[in-house]
Amino acid sequence: MDRIVEIAIVIVLPLLLALFAYRKNLMTPWATVTAYIIAEIIGLCTNIWWVIAFFMFPIVAFIATKWRLKEKMELGLQEGKKGERSALNLLGVGVIPAVIAMVYAFSGTQHDALAIAFLSALAVSTSDTVASETGIWAKKTYMITTLKPIEPGPNGGVSLYGFGTSFLCTVLFATVAYTLIFRSFDLSILYALVIVAAGMVGNIMDSIFGAILENPGYIGKYTNNCSTSLIGAIVGFLLFWLL
Repeated sequence: MDRIVEIAIVIVLPLLLALFAYRKNLMTPWATVTAYIIAEIIGLCTNIWWVIAFFMFPIVAFIATKWRLKEKMELGLQEGKKGERSALNLLGVGVIPAVIAMVYAFSGTQHDALAIAFLSALAVSTSDTVASETGIWAKKTYMITTLKPIEPGPNGGVSLYGFGTSFLCTVLFATVAYTLIFRSFDLSILYALVIVAAGMVGNIMDSIFGAILENPGYIGKYTNNCSTSLIGAIVGFLLFWLL
């Protein structure tokens, strides 16, 4: 693809996707702007396929959020007022992938390990979002640090149901996103599993940080998201080299 054409697509396509997410009440106005800026950084540093992989997260978030949304709102367990994500949500999800994209572009080390780290960071956000949005319907929820039964909703709460749905969605994300970025249907199952493993590790760490650090007020939700996204990226990067 001609670079000028690709840049034009990188400018236009993320704008259309961001506006679509806004129209569907998935993001606030500032979140829409934030998502577009992050997508532009990623796209101009890499290519359109990385941008599409990035936007897979809000698509998954949209589906998970809208599922039984009215019931979530009745229980007061929805994100935002009607399931929408804020600018801070998008920063928590997008800062690490954007930084990895910049390293990929400017360090002279355009190695596949950085692409795996990028996808691993997004896999954490995908896994965590699905677990949070679906886990509230689990019949049994436990605090991850004590394994004592709790009501669904608090930070650090985990369930087999939430873990299972997040795992399946992370597998789907890893498969599609890997194929997009590497532009090959000859999927390396091993590397896809690396992305899944990194995503699930980050998801678990999000619950641990939520219970130990977020609940007492030492860190906020968005710091937690950004930190665990970084952990996922590091895990994915290291596993790539170990394999």
